Amino acid sequence: MSKRTRTLLLSAAAIAAVFGARAQTQTAPVPPPLAAEYSSAFEGYKPFEAGEVRDWRKSNDAVREIGGWRAYAREIQGGAAPSPQAAPERTLPGAPAADLHQGHRK
Repeated sequence: MSKRTRTLLLSAAAIAAVFGARAQTQTAPVPPPLAAEYSSAFEGYKPFEAGEVRDWRKSNDAVREIGGWRAYAREIQGGAAPSPQAAPERTLPGAPAADLHQGHRK
């Protein structure tokens, strides 16, 4: 073994010994103490309950009477939703104003 190789190996061994001894003297961090009481995230959980299911035609008619999606948008923005009597009658071009669902199966 050459003198240079021996010097490199001895240097590496010395460095490893210093860092190894240093690593052994350091203690692991102590975890914080556990809470005295356990509180589950599901405490007080209430499962979803669907409301009454209505006929979709009646629901569509009710939405049309109050002013459509715009009434819901006004309600979210803080404005008062119009009463069904105050809602303007909306018709499609060429459709009779009386029954927009004319021709649909009921």
